[in-house]
Amino acid sequence: MRPTLCLTLLALAAAAAAHAASAKAGSLCAAGEKVAFTCPAGAHVLSVCELPGGQALQYRLGKPGQVALAYPAPGTPAAKAFKAGLLAYSGGGGAYLDFTRGGYSYTVFTAIGRWGKDGAAYTVAGVAVAQGGAAVANISCDHHNFEASALGPDLFEQYHIATADPGEADFFIPDAFIPN
Repeated sequence: MRPTLCLTLLALAAAAAAHAASAKAGSLCAAGEKVAFTCPAGAHVLSVCELPGGQALQYRLGKPGQVALAYPAPGTPAAKAFKAGLLAYSGGGGAYLDFTRGGYSYTVFTAIGRWGKDGAAYTVAGVAVAQGGAAVANISCDHHNFEASALGPDLFEQYHIATADPGEADFFIPDAFIPN
């Protein structure tokens, strides 16, 4: 196994462990749903919820009790609604889910790399929104309050989501997410 891919898988395993230990508190996932990804982002919360039945995921943006955006419609198989990818970085890696709605492309991601002070490991996560290839919004998870992420090969395989390998990924984390 290539060292970069090995590091990516280790980083994703650590994120999955955080996912397993997380509570629903602070997510937009309802009772009976599992949290696949969640984080506070300023006044909002970003969540990807595993819906009952084992075939569907749903992305949500909003505030607890007030979902402003939910995609896709309940019952839509994840494999039809999302595409996914893995990212490889020096000292880490990441994963993302991508979907298109109303002419906008949304990419929910989490990654760890050597972006911190003096090359220290630093986790970034959030959603990048684009229209026609141009950035519209970059919603960053509050770094110190990052909740949970199970985004990665196991989740993608479980939901039969087509996944691009790190060398074939068509998503690159926008500079707005990387600390100065």
